[in-house]
Amino acid sequence: NRCPIDPNAKPALVPGSLHSMFERIVNEAADGSQGYSVTVHSGRSADSTLEDVALSEENDLAQPPWIITFDGFLSDEECDHLIKKGYESGYERSEDVGEEKFDGTFDSVKSEGRTSENAWCSDESGCRDDPIVKRIIEKMSMVMGIDAANMEDLQILRYEEGQRYHSHHDYIEIQRDRQNGPRILTFFLYLSDVEAGGGTRFTALDPMITVQPKKGRALLWPSVLNSKPRDQDPRMDHEALPVEKGTKFAANGWIHLFDERGPQKRGCT
Repeated sequence: NRCPIDPNAKPALVPGSLHSMFERIVNEAADGSQGYSVTVHSGRSADSTLEDVALSEENDLAQPPWIITFDGFLSDEECDHLIKKGYESGYERSEDVGEEKFDGTFDSVKSEGRTSENAWCSDESGCRDDPIVKRIIEKMSMVMGIDAANMEDLQILRYEEGQRYHSHHDYIEIQRDRQNGPRILTFFLYLSDVEAGGGTRFTALDPMITVQPKKGRALLWPSVLNSKPRDQDPRMDHEALPVEKGTKFAANGWIHLFDERGPQKRGCT
């Protein structure tokens, strides 16, 4: 096996810690000392009983999934800098994950349901080592209490008028038993205001929840269950609604259960 699993690898989440992480984030922001405000769009009720929070998939699915936003998470300077780094790295038509190849890596495929453009803020381009980018990634890491090594390179996005991304889930099943483990969280950064459209809509929820773009806003949600952080939460399908007027810039931050950077460099993701 070219990419053996390390049995001693430390996971970013253990059963029960997903709820604890979100509750800590909300509580720490309550007094305004963090420099941003947090809005809970969906999440466990403050008056949940012990029975509600017992560790089981049944109780996970009985409670609303966590969806929170941070207003003022990024400064205008940080937003503009990420957009600039995207241009330096080069925006190209976004692609979806395709078929698995013989070496365990994946093809990428263009999709009519995903019409945005993106640029990768990677080591190869020098983007990830940029001082302002490093500061942003470290801020995201500190909020979650998860090492930055568990994060994929930021994917910087550009949506022009009419561009969208159809409903999808960020969890990739084949990664569940790989060195980096599955994607457990998405930390989504809005880098620009949009005159109309361009919201992020969670399509599997009833009622659906839509978060509107706002420059400096961040959106955080889980892809996995509180009781089973290796397993997909089926409720977290979402879509990028078409931009109706203006241009939407944003960035995806995907966080894995285990170290992502080491396996990524070894071709083991």
